[in-house]
Amino acid sequence: MSKGGTLLSDVRVIVLMVFVLAALIAIYVYPPPPPGAGLNGNLQYGLDLVGGSSLQLKLNGTLVGIDAPETVNESQIAAYLSDALDAEVRPYATMEGTVKYEIRRSVTKEQLMDVLNGINATIARKPDGEPDFEEGLTRETRDETRRIIETKLNMLGLASTTVRTAGSNLLIIDLAGIDIKTAESLVGKPGRFEIRIQTNGTGGQIQKGDTLTEIANFTEHVIYGREGIRSVRMVPQRRSEHEDAPWGAPFTLTDKGASAIRDAAIKYHAVDDPENHELTMLLDDVVVYSGPLSDELAAELRTRPVYSLIAETGSGDEGLKRAKELIIHLKAGALPVNVQVVGSGEVPAYLGTKFRLGAVITALLALLSVTFVVALRYRVKRIILPMFFGLFSEIILILGLVAVINWLTIAIMGVILLLLFTGSILKWWNYPVTDLTVGVFALLIVSAFVLSAGKWQLDLPSIAGIIAVIGTGVDQMVIITDEVLSGGKSATMYQKRISFAYSIIFASAATTIVAMLALAFMALGTLRSLAIVTIIGLLIGIFITRPAYARIVELVL
Repeated sequence: MSKGGTLLSDVRVIVLMVFVLAALIAIYVYPPPPPGAGLNGNLQYGLDLVGGSSLQLKLNGTLVGIDAPETVNESQIAAYLSDALDAEVRPYATMEGTVKYEIRRSVTKEQLMDVLNGINATIARKPDGEPDFEEGLTRETRDETRRIIETKLNMLGLASTTVRTAGSNLLIIDLAGIDIKTAESLVGKPGRFEIRIQTNGTGGQIQKGDTLTEIANFTEHVIYGREGIRSVRMVPQRRSEHEDAPWGAPFTLTDKGASAIRDAAIKYHAVDDPENHELTMLLDDVVVYSGPLSDELAAELRTRPVYSLIAETGSGDEGLKRAKELIIHLKAGALPVNVQVVGSGEVPAYLGTKFRLGAVITALLALLSVTFVVALRYRVKRIILPMFFGLFSEIILILGLVAVINWLTIAIMGVILLLLFTGSILKWWNYPVTDLTVGVFALLIVSAFVLSAGKWQLDLPSIAGIIAVIGTGVDQMVIITDEVLSGGKSATMYQKRISFAYSIIFASAATTIVAMLALAFMALGTLRSLAIVTIIGLLIGIFITRPAYARIVELVL
């Protein structure tokens, strides 16, 4: 490699500068930061840095194996249990090839045995003789519940939240900037969404806020939202453009839901007397909407099921507000299972602010300290600034990724990095790496990006990961500097020494990344963010900042 040229003409330095500029834009320019964000820009912080609440939710459910007569098939067992237990029951195949049943509510062993007597069935036995009965849910149901809760929180404008899974039936929800009382009211009891029909009485008798116990004697269950509602439009609408036209929440029913509503409307005479036979919607056994069928809808239901409905909530701003609330309930209120708060915690806002300030000071002290130690080690002033800039640029790149992380960003970053790896193989950039090393690290990058997909907040473990990246970055830069200083002046010798330095750096980084991947895959609470930040920081350093630093050191020395 020739030492001719300038830094600004070297492709490795240009790549580093472009990435740093993109990170700064992502943090402070686009998307536009919220008002009053200041130096925080688009960065979002976890509750341990801004204060907030944490809830542990238990998802109520039961997994059971059942021995039944051969004359009763799986669908009949599920339908029987669903009616007897007033809960959704789903058969599913296990890894062992057997069939078990997921009961989406908590039941005791004794309750289930009494119910099973009705079809001459019993709870199956495991190979060790123990009953095949446990509290829990399938992974699909747990993840579905998590997704619905996240959707509801996002629709409420609570972007600074994270929802993590723990085991088969636990969710841990962090709500930054939200006090514990508000947090419990938001997600503590998001229960099932149910549609009922008024069977007797007079119109207007059912009011918003009534409980199921209060209306149970003159209403009948029609369908649960999970099985009856296919989709919900996100924007309230009116049947006409007239300013006095009532607002409503539009939604579409499944075949089962449309048929159930039509059958109930005919059976309980809602098609003949809609004013006194209202459709009532409940969330967690509390009425959130009740209203009669329109005359047009009643007439149409006499002949066929109707799939597209609008639950009208009134006119004016109040009607619009109620329509938006009802859309939230329709869209995200219908959890597949009931939940209960089994633990909670709160970090006061002032304490979170103190932690955030302490974390920033700690990171800066770490950066300055390692730079000072390196200055004492080499006593060459020309090395200090490139090393400081290399480490500081890594922090900016990590923060930029945190600010905009989503699947699109991950895909773009992955493509760019893979292009860099390909270029290293083809010697476009003169990166001294082997085909095997590039293949291994490409696989690790894909794993790290998949693990980091989704919403990401800066928390204390993330800051710890950044500090770890600073430490490993200094180690790698010291190796490069030592090899450059002892490698002689010729381009050939420089290439050999840098190649030797990179072989050490790759081996060291690979062991660290493998260890961090294990921690990330285990998803041990917030420690997962430490692992992901460390992995991404190492990869950014190896394939973006280290090559640029090696080129800068070559020129300045």
